[in-house]
Amino acid sequence: MIELFKKTMLAGVGLAVVTKDKVLESLDELVERGKLTREEAAEMTDKIVAEGKVETEKARSEASKLFNEMLHRANVVTQGQYDTLAARVTALEGRLHKEFPNED
Repeated sequence: MIELFKKTMLAGVGLAVVTKDKVLESLDELVERGKLTREEAAEMTDKIVAEGKVETEKARSEASKLFNEMLHRANVVTQGQYDTLAARVTALEGRLHKEFPNED
């Protein structure tokens, strides 16, 4: 399941790169045709890249939420949950050995 999630995310990143290249290509064509100035094309490129970053971050956040929800439904313990439980067990063992010392 994790491998599928990774592949899906990588495919999304690849799509974003291809899309950016296509946008730049289209803007260059508009500049060549005289429909846009270089400055306008540069501004549009900056705006598109900024919006793309925002959308990418939203997608990452949503994917992370979805992934965590799937792990929760599958009753998979996260590293953080494991570490918290391990720390509690260690603390309880320490208290137990203080109250009931043994020869071990």
